[in-house]
Amino acid sequence: MWPAIKVEEQQTLAGTTYYSDPDSTFGKWRKPTGIYLPPGTETNKGFVDILLYLHGHLVPSAQQLFEADGVAVRKQVLASGRNVVLVAPWLGRGPSQAYIDGVASLTGNWGELYIDDVLNALAPPKLAKRDLYNAAAFVPAVRLRYLILACHSGGGHAMRNLVGALGRYRSNLRACWGFDCLYGIEIRPDDANFWYEWSKTRYGRPLYISYGSSTLYESVKLYLMKEGIVNGAGARWITDGPTIDSIEVEIGIETGKYVDDVMELDKALLSTTPKPGQPQSQTSEFLDRVAGNVRRNAGWPKTNDASWEMHYRIARDGLLKQLKAVAYL
Repeated sequence: MWPAIKVEEQQTLAGTTYYSDPDSTFGKWRKPTGIYLPPGTETNKGFVDILLYLHGHLVPSAQQLFEADGVAVRKQVLASGRNVVLVAPWLGRGPSQAYIDGVASLTGNWGELYIDDVLNALAPPKLAKRDLYNAAAFVPAVRLRYLILACHSGGGHAMRNLVGALGRYRSNLRACWGFDCLYGIEIRPDDANFWYEWSKTRYGRPLYISYGSSTLYESVKLYLMKEGIVNGAGARWITDGPTIDSIEVEIGIETGKYVDDVMELDKALLSTTPKPGQPQSQTSEFLDRVAGNVRRNAGWPKTNDASWEMHYRIARDGLLKQLKAVAYL
């Protein structure tokens, strides 16, 4: 009737770690899953808060994600001191078609059904009527209070899909956090336009994006869009566009400079001041220029190994920072 979890055989971190039980006869998991409860997190209060984490590529299993992945996601949750349930579905190793197909499946009401499975596995529903074979005879033992979606790297596309697949849990969503994850330049709408438009909808929530060199272009575009500087094509607005305060976009490394200086934004704006009667441009010339400035000025790592370390550090540091900052957990 609902899938089961089994406790980690040898606990490798303070708190309690569970993994989805593939041999359960009561129900099958939609994705192999790791669940971590830091010390002090209880499921018998009637509600839980969930951090649903969507990993990127090069993750061979849910166990590896928790035990060896460079983000060390469990350790960031533990270090934050927050009593939040970490839930991490395994999406596939990637990069491969299987990973892409797996991410593409997170649509419809997938998120709602998956969260139901998580809640039922954490605290099996109570039998309200004497009918063991009727799911309607059971009532939930624990409910979802707050939901946070977070993603790293290739998990960005999974988060895009999942915000539209939460069903009745859409109102529980409090924030989306993306770490070095906006790779969707070629898809339509591209990542910047997707998140910009989503943030303006009824179910839009605060969005935090921290980026590295490989996700620079779409991240810079989203920053300029939310500041009302460029339109969806990446062209400078002739008149100031609307700003969206619920979107925050940051460079994921310490540059020692203000972001506007890294972008050379004042210079770019002065040199493209609209003239009276000038038609609105629909080319990405302004965006291309500013993105090029960031690529040149930010001080990105020079070696491949250092770039990979940066890629994981952005998620490690960003996740811990965001968890510590939220006031509602």
